[in-house]
Amino acid sequence: MKKVKSKIGFANGFYVQQKGKGGGLAMFWRKDVNLEIKSYSRHHIDGVIVEEETGFKWRITGFYGHPKTHCRKESWSFLNTLNRQYQLPWLCLGDFNEILKREEKLGGPPRPHQQIEAFRDIVDKCGFKDIGYNGPDYTWCKQQEGENRVYIRLDQAFATMDWLDHFQNIKLTDRRKCRFHFEAIWTRRADCKELIKEVWDGGTNLSSPNGLRIGLKQCAEALSKWSKSTFGQLPKKIQEKKRAISELIKGDCDGRNGPEINRLRREVNNLLDEEEMWWQQRSRVQWLGEGDRNTKYFHHRASERRKKNAISGLWSEDGAWCESKEGIASTVMAYFEDIYISTNPTRIDEVTNMIPIKVTEEMNVELNRDFTSEEVRAALYQMHPTKAPGPDGMSAIFYQKYWEIVGTNVTNMVLNVLNSNAPLSDINNTNIVLVPKVKKPIRMKDFRPISLSNVCYKLVSKVLANRLKAILPQII
Repeated sequence: MKKVKSKIGFANGFYVQQKGKGGGLAMFWRKDVNLEIKSYSRHHIDGVIVEEETGFKWRITGFYGHPKTHCRKESWSFLNTLNRQYQLPWLCLGDFNEILKREEKLGGPPRPHQQIEAFRDIVDKCGFKDIGYNGPDYTWCKQQEGENRVYIRLDQAFATMDWLDHFQNIKLTDRRKCRFHFEAIWTRRADCKELIKEVWDGGTNLSSPNGLRIGLKQCAEALSKWSKSTFGQLPKKIQEKKRAISELIKGDCDGRNGPEINRLRREVNNLLDEEEMWWQQRSRVQWLGEGDRNTKYFHHRASERRKKNAISGLWSEDGAWCESKEGIASTVMAYFEDIYISTNPTRIDEVTNMIPIKVTEEMNVELNRDFTSEEVRAALYQMHPTKAPGPDGMSAIFYQKYWEIVGTNVTNMVLNVLNSNAPLSDINNTNIVLVPKVKKPIRMKDFRPISLSNVCYKLVSKVLANRLKAILPQII
């Protein structure tokens, strides 16, 4: 468990050893969390946290419901015992091995009603409220074939009202695999370039939209593995090297450790620079230049962006408040479907015939000439290197830094689309992001939708836009 704690970046932990092949519990927490373990068993770890800044004291319990159905009542009885021990704001979370409603189970025989009711009863006795959840509908799967496969949401998080009053807008989140995102800090490493070259040279037909899509996907997979082994946990590496420097300084009575200390200091500075780049890319701050390290500022801005952009609930057009993932998605879809329904206008030809012809023959010839590789390259370097990428995760900096490797294939793909009408469907995928227009958005009209397209697709549109830009002042 110590290896697990270290690998996922936590400073402290408490473990309940397993008995036999199964069981075993662990609770991990950060260095800045003041947590005292109060009790533990094979089915729980209970502690109290005191916030240093405010002095606010609250209780946290990690709970594991008995896996055997006939023993589940013992779990609820024990949970009730825990409930009577302290009168503190309380967060209780874990694998309860039970569901609150039948929709939380898919496949297999239906859950007996009395089992569900017993779980609901103890939740009510403890004064718990479900804190909400973001993630897949089910957190556990019985890996069997066909009709025997069962999906269940066994992991839950509950809290008392006084805890929820203090920690507002909190939700349980499933830590799924993150979407790939090309990191600017990777460009600082020479082996990143070598890896991209190796993967790219092994690709075939990279000048077609589909071939380029496959090549980028293979690049992303290789870069993800490389990053995990090369960078790991940046804060952890920084602290380890700082501790090593301190130990060397303490034992450096005769000055022999000077070269090693200086080497480690250079490594720490490089890691600090990389950490700052990582957070700056997420903060979307473009105006702050090089100078003193601004890691804390970028971290704060990135955290604020996440909070600001999170959608916890929406009012639908029919006046219903939606908090579930499905309800919010349905509200968003209905809004856009309504906007883009045609009103079936008439007499369109009469209107268009009244528009004067502005494009001259000379302009038309200029617009219709073949596009060139120079136009493609110019369009790329007009893009901001670290603006949010599209679904493939490759931001413009990937192409700008490694153009000598990928440039020929990307250029050929763009020119095939523009000059030979190659299909765009393989790269024309877009993420739609809803940006709040007001401080506390609660309706769809409070958001401004923006599209995050793949850079390859944006290259096609930007080359076209640059071509049109030359004549726009004369026709508008």
